Amino acid sequence: MESLSLESYLKMSESGTKTLDSRPTSQFSDRHIPRSIGISINGSFEYMISCLFPKKGKLVLVSQKERLSESLLRLENEGFSEISYFDINRWFDADMECSHIGRISASDASNHIEKIIDVSNSEDWEVLHVKGVSNIPLIEIVESPEKVVTGSVLYCGNGHKSMAAASFLLTKNIITSDITGGLSAMLIDSPDLEI
Repeated sequence: MESLSLESYLKMSESGTKTLDSRPTSQFSDRHIPRSIGISINGSFEYMISCLFPKKGKLVLVSQKERLSESLLRLENEGFSEISYFDINRWFDADMECSHIGRISASDASNHIEKIIDVSNSEDWEVLHVKGVSNIPLIEIVESPEKVVTGSVLYCGNGHKSMAAASFLLTKNIITSDITGGLSAMLIDSPDLEI
């Protein structure tokens, strides 16, 4: 699939077409197109896109070139039919404004305990979570973003849902950060946390 030109992408974006960025969370958090949503192909991709994007209407996909076919196939299998591709390097090469999402290392998580929110599904949270931390699942954040305040620190099992949540909240001008690697990393790097 050929990439949209920068001009075509800007026109689609200005007309309200949403952008899904399926690159890994580390690449997305570092720099991404403002107002795009980061849903890593490495996470529970289908679940997250169903939470964040309506299946009707147009969608622009940003993807690693080597994972483009997989991203497209998985979107099509979920019922998305009007998908365009945009090569993010065209954005970077034009020196366009980028957004980023702050990340906190798992080893530093205990220093932020009062601001931490677990965005995992309720079922996963019941099985394993950091004690004393509240649970606001991703789907609930999408329905009621005001439940999260600027300055919150998000996590989930591996960091994919928390990045999706942080990128969605950023489109609502709610600035959050996430814990790199999520609960999996905290289990190893934060032995002081009660889980």
